[in-house]
Amino acid sequence: MKYILFLLVLLICTTSPVFAQEPKIGDFVDPVNPSLFTDKIDIPYHVFNTISRDAEITELGNHNPGSWQLALQNDLLYGNPNGNAVIRIYDVDITDKFLEIGMGSHPDYKYWVAAQVPETGYVLVHSDNENGWVKGMETTIKYSEQHGLSVSNGQRTVISNLDISPFTIKSYSAHGMESSSDPPAMTSGIFIIKIISADYGENPFSIFPFVLTGIIGAVISILVLTKRRS
Repeated sequence: MKYILFLLVLLICTTSPVFAQEPKIGDFVDPVNPSLFTDKIDIPYHVFNTISRDAEITELGNHNPGSWQLALQNDLLYGNPNGNAVIRIYDVDITDKFLEIGMGSHPDYKYWVAAQVPETGYVLVHSDNENGWVKGMETTIKYSEQHGLSVSNGQRTVISNLDISPFTIKSYSAHGMESSSDPPAMTSGIFIIKIISADYGENPFSIFPFVLTGIIGAVISILVLTKRRS
């Protein structure tokens, strides 16, 4: 019986730290861990001085499968009260499937989240016409196949558990003008996108807790059977 208790304690000690390490934006990520991917994208202001149909789609070096998180930091100086900072994140498998985040200029600071999927087309999921975002605070977007998509504007969660699965990030685009004849949307500044994603299938060590659990379970079963026979 003492051996069984010892093995149970060993199981708890060796498996619990693994499940406690949930990656978050801003955490230190070990560069040798192949299950984690990080990207930081700096978008200069002039990229937003275009209309949506002329926006250039930029493919990311790493596709981001499984679960991922984005942090959007808007440090742009608007030059047009009708200008917007619009980011679109595209899915790897379906060309016209994307997630859109829009941030309007001072003084309204309008804010919206939209999604385009084959089943419904373009849908405005959330919209605030006034004070929808706060300068200096990050918009955060979290996605997993189990829990869907959640969005925070930096002050509160505006979307929770939206089902757009599956969604693997392939590329992004940026625009900010409604018409090509409008004044420039931005005059200076930068827009920062930080991405962290996890693909635990790429890391053989991720299955270690499950293997260890199976081994200890088998040993416990053998000990119990042996004790009963004796």
